[in-house]
Amino acid sequence: MARSKRMGVSASPEQQERRDIGPLTGRGHARRAALLDAARRVFEERGFLDTRVADIAAEAKVAQGTFYTYFDSKDAIFQAVASRVAGDMIIELGASRPLSTASYERTHAAMRRYVESYRSRAKILALIEQVGTFTPEMKRIRLQMREAHVDRLARGIEHQQELGIADPALDPVLAAEVLGSMVDSTCHLWLTLGHEFEENDLLDTLTRIYLNGIGARDKITDDAAATARDAVAAGS
Repeated sequence: MARSKRMGVSASPEQQERRDIGPLTGRGHARRAALLDAARRVFEERGFLDTRVADIAAEAKVAQGTFYTYFDSKDAIFQAVASRVAGDMIIELGASRPLSTASYERTHAAMRRYVESYRSRAKILALIEQVGTFTPEMKRIRLQMREAHVDRLARGIEHQQELGIADPALDPVLAAEVLGSMVDSTCHLWLTLGHEFEENDLLDTLTRIYLNGIGARDKITDDAAATARDAVAAGS
């Protein structure tokens, strides 16, 4: 980040090399990971604007000099935290495995996985959204997360069209954009802004709207909905 470069602490050639290519030893990787873990905890507790490098170093139980061995600023470590969160969420949701069918049970399970993944990261996702309003790098990371989700949905819808399940007249990418926005915005409203929903009812509604939205031929039966509710209850 340009602003980070101006505000960061100047580094020795060895420090700059470590910042650019990452730590070379197992101990170095562990220390960098510990700094990222500590930074995420502090950012989630204090917010981005009120967090200082000193707070992160104290949480990680290292000297500030150690912090600057790996990162040149608060902005730099926040970008690293955001990149790791985004990557973990994309992998967890299985961005390379689109829904192969459009049954109520499978769609409901996919909705539940997304909600659970979002819930565990709601605080840091809110900060990425906030910082993204004035930092291009954060906007790019947030859009990468969204694009991975939309791509997965679009490939699923296209496959469902090939099987004769989804409406063939739909543009799969545009439908994925709209339906993905519905799920993402609902999670933001619920898990970030604190609007109250009954979880079972919300998951049921999201599932039904998704299936209706793609024109799924599969019937949404009361038995399927009851099975999905039981699965949520068993996992809670």
